[in-house]
Amino acid sequence: MSVDKKRIVSTVISTMALLATAGTVLNATGQDTAETEVSASKTTTKTSSLWLADYAAMRQLNELGQYAARNEKWTEAAAYYERASEHGPNIPSPTGLWLDYAAMDAHARAGNTQDSLRLLALTAKRGFRFPEFIAGNPLFAPVKEDPAFKTALALIVKNADEYRQARSSPDDANLIFDDVPRFWAAYDAADKFRSLDGKAAKFRELYLAPGTAGAIDYHWIKTKSMEQLAQKIKESKGFYDGIRKQTLKAASFEPQIRAGFRKLKSIYKDAHFPDVTFVIGRLNSGGTAGPTGMLIGLDVWSWQEGVPLDGISPGFQNILTANDLSRLPYIVVHEQIHAMQGYTGKATLLRGVLQEGSADFLAQLALPDAELPSYFVWGAAHEEQVWNRFKEDMLGTDYSNWIANNNDAIGDDWHADLGYFIGAQICKAYYDQAADKQQAIKDLLYVNDAEAIFEKSGYASKFKN
Repeated sequence: MSVDKKRIVSTVISTMALLATAGTVLNATGQDTAETEVSASKTTTKTSSLWLADYAAMRQLNELGQYAARNEKWTEAAAYYERASEHGPNIPSPTGLWLDYAAMDAHARAGNTQDSLRLLALTAKRGFRFPEFIAGNPLFAPVKEDPAFKTALALIVKNADEYRQARSSPDDANLIFDDVPRFWAAYDAADKFRSLDGKAAKFRELYLAPGTAGAIDYHWIKTKSMEQLAQKIKESKGFYDGIRKQTLKAASFEPQIRAGFRKLKSIYKDAHFPDVTFVIGRLNSGGTAGPTGMLIGLDVWSWQEGVPLDGISPGFQNILTANDLSRLPYIVVHEQIHAMQGYTGKATLLRGVLQEGSADFLAQLALPDAELPSYFVWGAAHEEQVWNRFKEDMLGTDYSNWIANNNDAIGDDWHADLGYFIGAQICKAYYDQAADKQQAIKDLLYVNDAEAIFEKSGYASKFKN
């Protein structure tokens, strides 16, 4: 979809002005009121949500950067990403961390070597902790011997080591449920407003503004806007009403989640455990990973028999009704694997299925008694059929028949999400043939050459007569 750049710039300016003055909300009659706290001097503005102005600016500038990048205007894209990242330190989460990387990458693509190195140094100082994305990016090959590059990369490696060491214990992992009751308080408050703007403002005031760092991350990556959240709730209010009690039970699964973490640590001594934040979103993601760690969308895992599915696409209904809250420990461990991963190299379907499949394979090692997803049951019964189709597609970039394809019809001849299945099978074959299991797990977590992993796995030989 094309972006009207003038409209975005106008939105940035107006949004910043609006939020910097006061968090705008609507009262019960639909009239605008300014959300302020008046001190004795009557000049003190409420500060708890002022970061939203920076957040809005960061979002819009990032959109402009993405628009420029899609058109391969790399210097322009880098400038937008840099401006966006300037707002990151004012936000109570590390959400803007990847904007520095985006700016650095865009400068490198534009041939602006010194600017790229400057951003690399800044990124390292701000706590960037993903050295594989620097070392594995071919754009940085020309400067790998530059002292500035080596110094910055060493700091990024140090950041990663310190982060992992601080989170090495499965018993000390932070499982954060605070945003769940906060969502329902905002939900009830928003329900009193007639307009979508009023509902969105209440969610912004009561759910996002006081939210945890993980909730902010999830909003940036998945929810996108409180208006979109309010609209989805309007379309599917019966569903949200029906899952409230289930979502509030999520904390009761903490013992099983920690048991999975302990098992993972026992099979991979270098495992670390980023924070896990449980949130409620707009029915578009059950889990992802962000700069804060793992982010779990409980709305996707809390359906039970009798909960209405109005306003939800048939494909997503398939996801909701195939799962329930009892699968939460498996989902969390799966996302835990993603939070540890560092995948670089050519973005083929093969790389994509290894990234998802390794998360499933290792989650199954950590929770061997967990019920397998339906795509595993179907895939196991039709493995040769799946392989014959996959071998034709695997070096391409079309994921549509393999990952996140629940909106397609699921019939006797095919099943959704079979990329997870075959990815896990390849990872299992790689693990089984390895003499050093610790190294095999590490290889599956940090993939730079997906084809080399596939070849070494020997998986294809399984189907030779």
